[in-house]
Amino acid sequence: MRNYQVIAAEKVAQRSSKIPKDWLISPDSSKDATNLLHIPTNCGVLSDVEYNITSNYDATALLEKLRAGEFSAEQVTRAFCKRAAVAQQLVNCLTEIFFDEAIERARQLDAERRDSPDPSSSLPPLWGLPISVKDSFAYQGHDTSTGLACYAYEPSPEHSALAALLLDLGAVLYCKTNLPQSIMTGDSDNHLFGRTLNPRNTRLTAGGSTGGEGALLALRGSVLGVGTDIGGSIRVPAVCNGIYGLRPSVGVVPHGGVRDVTVPGTVGVMSSAGPMATSMRDISLFLRTIMKAETWRYDSTAVSIPWGNMNPKKERLRIGLVEDDGLYTPSPPVRRGLKKVADILRGRSDVEIIPIALPNVGQIYQDLLSYYTLTGSDYYFEQFARTGEPLVPSLAALTPLLAIPGTTLKGFFDLNVRRAEAAKTYLSLFRDSDLDAILMPPAPHTAVPLDTWSTITYTGLWNYLDYPAIVIPVDQVREEDATDDISNAKFGAEDARVYGLYTGPEDYRDAPICIQLVGYRHQDEALANTAAVLDGIINGN
Repeated sequence: MRNYQVIAAEKVAQRSSKIPKDWLISPDSSKDATNLLHIPTNCGVLSDVEYNITSNYDATALLEKLRAGEFSAEQVTRAFCKRAAVAQQLVNCLTEIFFDEAIERARQLDAERRDSPDPSSSLPPLWGLPISVKDSFAYQGHDTSTGLACYAYEPSPEHSALAALLLDLGAVLYCKTNLPQSIMTGDSDNHLFGRTLNPRNTRLTAGGSTGGEGALLALRGSVLGVGTDIGGSIRVPAVCNGIYGLRPSVGVVPHGGVRDVTVPGTVGVMSSAGPMATSMRDISLFLRTIMKAETWRYDSTAVSIPWGNMNPKKERLRIGLVEDDGLYTPSPPVRRGLKKVADILRGRSDVEIIPIALPNVGQIYQDLLSYYTLTGSDYYFEQFARTGEPLVPSLAALTPLLAIPGTTLKGFFDLNVRRAEAAKTYLSLFRDSDLDAILMPPAPHTAVPLDTWSTITYTGLWNYLDYPAIVIPVDQVREEDATDDISNAKFGAEDARVYGLYTGPEDYRDAPICIQLVGYRHQDEALANTAAVLDGIINGN
């Protein structure tokens, strides 16, 4: 097979050719800037109407405008294609671009609506809404390379289950987004498409593995996208880019047709597909629409739990508060953000805060890593070797993970026994405290400098247990978030190393601060309802 550098040069040129010349921005647009969020406003590519469409509505509001006929599907799709093109030029967030196909589909949707005897009532629930997806979702006629040169120029013969479902629900898919080599690191960087930058602070990571999606949403080249999460791959980019991201229980959102880089046939900790959005109500919109859609018709692995229209209003929500996971001490801005939220909630008569501690996180994290490497790392290296790819820096930094030996069959059985015991322990934690959700940090830090995100204990715990979890932005790093002494790291040398990544508000300017809410397994609707109530209290939404 050809060398990865040759393939990469061709793929990048192919991608560039998909952006019309009059959608190009000046190379100097982002010169000397670390925060790029303002550039779509004044780059000259979007008309006033297109800027309004992409800047001032979330997906829920856009659907209302589309259904009312105030915007056409083509108008909205073209606006987001243009803004996604601008985002790509700024932060390198896209992989496959199919703007022309998307605009043509939108035209067809408009024509079908004009010809319908009852234009509004017959529209499917996502009619005309542009939705972006992570590169690992197959889209017919386009590559699913997952950032690996060995899978380039292998167009998918059919849509993944979720892509097919979204199209049947009326959505318009228009691009796929960048991810890391191996899909297993906190930096969306690969040798095929390059590195995605964080548009809020280009010196910090955009996160992984769904980092391209996170950056695109932050720049509002999309308002609703879909990622996957096996250890934090939706929630980490949500933290880095200041957006909402939900990791549902496995199978609730169809996952069939997604390319994972893990060994085919291994069953351990499973990847989950889920939404990323600019508002909490769009997370709920996506989850509700999918759960109502008879997902079993699209995916043999789907867990078709119907949306039950549960009453989101409870007289008093009981929220378990976790200040740290016992392995990593949260940095000053993360501590401040969590305290701010907890204090707001403590002042409410309809919320009760119950301090809790998470049991056995150290053992669980070791077992999580063992599940990731059930057969060792040879399968990863074999894929890279097909085209001579070296490791990207963020993956090379995970040498201890890559060096974990394969697990014996007896060892695999032991992992399963310990996970079953952990499931009982955490069920008791929820039930004994009568919790509606757990409130905690999504990581011990905010977005960090490139190639330094090295731990996923705060997110991976919930993949291990298959609990739904959502990230909600609540603030950003401020001048008051001064560094403190490294002795504040409570849990040893590795904790101190990670704690030391935070070097003060100047280096971390504009980095979002987020919280994580966790619900019980398969109680995704209940978590979404609880999160909506708390987001309204915290953010006034």
